[in-house]
Amino acid sequence: MQKINNEKKTDKLKDRIKKNYLLNKNSWFGIGGRANIFFQPNNKEELILFLKTIKLKNFIIIGSGSNILFRDSDFDGVVIKLGKEFCKIKEINSQIIAGAGSLKSKVSEFAKNNEYSNFEFLSLIPGTVGGGVSMNAGCYGSDMSDIVSQISVIDSSGEEKTITLDGIGFDYRKSELPDSYIIIEILFKKTKKIQSTVIENKINLFKKKKKENQPTGIRTGGSTFKNPTGSSKKAWELIRETGCDKLSYGSAKFSSHHCNFIDNSNLALSSDIEKLITETQKKIKKNSGIDLELEIKII
Repeated sequence: MQKINNEKKTDKLKDRIKKNYLLNKNSWFGIGGRANIFFQPNNKEELILFLKTIKLKNFIIIGSGSNILFRDSDFDGVVIKLGKEFCKIKEINSQIIAGAGSLKSKVSEFAKNNEYSNFEFLSLIPGTVGGGVSMNAGCYGSDMSDIVSQISVIDSSGEEKTITLDGIGFDYRKSELPDSYIIIEILFKKTKKIQSTVIENKINLFKKKKKENQPTGIRTGGSTFKNPTGSSKKAWELIRETGCDKLSYGSAKFSSHHCNFIDNSNLALSSDIEKLITETQKKIKKNSGIDLELEIKII
């Protein structure tokens, strides 16, 4: 079990550290066990103090929990969620800088208000920009690799580093960033300025398209599987053609509106959701030879 040593050094952080913390409210699925330690630093200094004071053996970083499935069993480690100072967005030298805890939708709104283009797609993707960088989030032909210039990270020993675009190693729905790096800030590329009304019209078109094609008002983790590379078919097409869209285990099932989204409105056991995932992968592998990769993360 992860323990906090040097507790005197972390006295000033005691309001930020919670033990035996229930995680269900930190996942859009609405389920999950407890974390041995939950830490929410308000700023970089608190995060660095925490990391330099304790020796983390097992930790994860979470954002808004939009693509995380916590198992019902407990997490024997530290869960870190960035606090309010990591949610600031500003403009310097015609570039947008956002804390990693900023919601993608807020960054898109800031860009619109300041007449910066190319951020419109962020308005459609839930979660924080830090998580978006980590998984190279994207939709409708754009992703984070198109707009990120460089990032600031803090490693597990509390050392801050700057990583340029090439060092991030963006690929389809992933990056090459080590798990030991905590993204704290993103510097975005300079983009062309256009009228905010033009940007707003584009965002509204995107939102209309999303509403027509994706479920709303349900508990879900977003797209369950990545679209397979090298295949002419998307994940939802493979799910439907194998009849997996009709599968259910306990209360776990796919959305009737879009079968690459799991509908957890009835708060299924995490084990039932995992069974739905694994059985779908098995059937698609047997039918088409394609290995479907998860887009959500299971903790």
